[in-house]
Amino acid sequence: MSLLDLNDDERLLKDAVEDFAETALRENISGFVLKHRFPTELVKQFLSLGFMGTAYDADYDGSGLGTRGASIVAEALARVEPGFAAIYLCNSAPMTVISRYGSHDQKQKWLAPLCRGEMIASFGVTEPSGGSDVASIKVKATEDGDDFILNGSKIFSTNAGTPLHGLSTVVAVTDPERGPKGLSTFIVPVGTPGFSVGKPGIKIGWRIADSVELFFDNCRVPKDQMIGKRGDGLKQILTTLSVGRILVAATGLGLSRKAVDLAKAYGRERKIGGKPIFDNQGLTFPLADVLTKIHAGELMVRHSASLSDANRQFRTETSMTKLFCSELASEAADIAVQVHGGYGIFEEFEVSGLLGEAKVLQIVEGTSEVQRLVIARELSA
Repeated sequence: MSLLDLNDDERLLKDAVEDFAETALRENISGFVLKHRFPTELVKQFLSLGFMGTAYDADYDGSGLGTRGASIVAEALARVEPGFAAIYLCNSAPMTVISRYGSHDQKQKWLAPLCRGEMIASFGVTEPSGGSDVASIKVKATEDGDDFILNGSKIFSTNAGTPLHGLSTVVAVTDPERGPKGLSTFIVPVGTPGFSVGKPGIKIGWRIADSVELFFDNCRVPKDQMIGKRGDGLKQILTTLSVGRILVAATGLGLSRKAVDLAKAYGRERKIGGKPIFDNQGLTFPLADVLTKIHAGELMVRHSASLSDANRQFRTETSMTKLFCSELASEAADIAVQVHGGYGIFEEFEVSGLLGEAKVLQIVEGTSEVQRLVIARELSA
């Protein structure tokens, strides 16, 4: 069986997501994108179909299709609107950490409603002074009786502050003397006193996916809302990021396919001097390269996702996959805009937004430079 072969459940999932993407999403999303608005009703419709629970156990109202299934969802959404895929993949991060490390009670209380689509969640990791250096996290969680008190702030938390936001998973320092091993992760529900969010920024990509700052001002969280063991925060971040990178890669794959779709539709009809512009190999050869890389990227995504689902070591492979597919997305977007010529820089042409969307993928879940650092460690292993 090829890595590209889908089983019956995966094929049904792919058909269902594509049906939503090609009908509800394609027909209604453009106004939200141009206005940088979170599409609340469309997200509600998506949630009602159960797709948020794709990767997670049926015991908690999921579909049990793992990271492979989740990557199918992300790619199909991104082929129509990458920002909608961002809403999905950023919701997957807190779900992943609860699913992999949370207690049974935490999964019943928080993961199951997320799988059912009753709310969405955000992950609070990155800080204003930290960037990709998760070991330098400064948000503090001070023990006080049966609670921890959180103080500090996070940035770039996508999905927080939206009308559907129900909780954030937040990484904080519980044992500063232990350095990177002194981090722990907490579930912080919306409405917890001392927990607030800032206003969303205007981004060049992920335009419909709100990203905000999180603030913790003597925010009291019960101890039973710590996920897993005290001090396991760094391990949890690294695992969650690795899964997230697969979904970012799948999003890049979908974006690349969208770029080719738009280039083909325009290039077949556009004529210069009475001849179709696709008679020019200067445009078709770069697209041929992109199609070749899409095939390679799909193999990489399926392989990394299969490693994740088998609980095998997959961190290096994930970095390779994320690096390759995010760089491919940028290449495909650039070529698609070039095919459109002058029209490619006007917002009324859908292709114009792809460059910004692709650039985001080269930065989130660890920049391309960070991925190269991870991969380069193999040289001295």
